[in-house]
Amino acid sequence: MRLNLKETDELIEIWKKNDRVEWSETAFDVAKEILEQRLGDLPPQNEPIFKHVEEEIIEIDKVIYFEKFLDSDNAPAFYKPKEIIRISTWLNRVSIAAVAITIIVNIPELIRLQRIIQSFFIGNPQWNFVAWPGALIIGGLTTALQCYIVYYSLKALASILRILMEWEFNSRTA
Repeated sequence: MRLNLKETDELIEIWKKNDRVEWSETAFDVAKEILEQRLGDLPPQNEPIFKHVEEEIIEIDKVIYFEKFLDSDNAPAFYKPKEIIRISTWLNRVSIAAVAITIIVNIPELIRLQRIIQSFFIGNPQWNFVAWPGALIIGGLTTALQCYIVYYSLKALASILRILMEWEFNSRTA
């Protein structure tokens, strides 16, 4: 990208943000030269950003939940918010493992499915070559459907738990 074609305000924003993940060291050297030519003095930069961390957003989300639900004046009486958040997080992790388990469990079913398809061609052995591809296609589709159902059911349950917790909390504060 040609930095000399950018507006001065846009270059100042890039310079101040100091995002070293998005922009290379060379880009900052070029931006520095352009800004010195256009402005004379360089504006101050933020601390350099060397990586974007998405996990902190999740942790912040948990901290917000803990602060909101653990307030002693307004704490829930019938459930423990930490337990609900723990179960919700656990369900999200288990949903991934459930997909792997579903695939592993369905592998032996392919042999049985191949034999069932092959039984349709007992009188015509020249059609036996269709049994394995047919078993793989049908087995793959049914396994994919099972994975979809298991994965999204567990993810939905995790979301429903958090929604119910939030709902209950908001109903008490209204």
